[in-house]
Amino acid sequence: MNSTIKKGSDDVWYKTGGESPLASFVRQVHPVREEAIRYITNHSYPKRVSKGTFLLKAGEVCQHLYFIRSGVIRGYIKDGLKEVTTWITAENEMVTSIRGLSLLEPSLEYIQTIEDCDLVVADFAALQYLYENFIEMNVVGRKILEQYYKDAEERAFICRIPNATKRYRHFLDTKGDLANRIPLKYIASYLGMTIETMSRIRSKKM
Repeated sequence: MNSTIKKGSDDVWYKTGGESPLASFVRQVHPVREEAIRYITNHSYPKRVSKGTFLLKAGEVCQHLYFIRSGVIRGYIKDGLKEVTTWITAENEMVTSIRGLSLLEPSLEYIQTIEDCDLVVADFAALQYLYENFIEMNVVGRKILEQYYKDAEERAFICRIPNATKRYRHFLDTKGDLANRIPLKYIASYLGMTIETMSRIRSKKM
């Protein structure tokens, strides 16, 4: 993995003892005690990773949470040599393997950056400490998992739209801000269509 801690003003919080962006994100999810905020700040760190970096590969056990400050990340599985994109997400979202988080089981999917990404990283051991020592962090965890479930429900819904054009239109309605940031092949894979079909639909739209 080609990754380094980002230099410059974006990680000034890490150098000067300011509040971690992950802690700020947690504040927005649900009120938590200042002790919890300090713990999150002290147990998270910035990382910059290049486009195409694997944060996780199938068969590995994930041990980290990633908060996306900038950039786009996708998850995918392999069907033989074919890559099937299962989700795509960007700024101000959390990324991890639920199988690793809850079961400590090897991942079935790959997690890969689509753009250069600025991340804030925390490990599962820190998360467990927060759950055990700050009751309100369990509410934070529940709300984040609810959002994961909502996103999974959305993916299940989009896969069941029978018309390819309607699937793409739904993608634009819900993730339109990413349409010009994601390679066409990943959008096509996410929507369950060939890149030729995707190109044809986009041409008609234009």
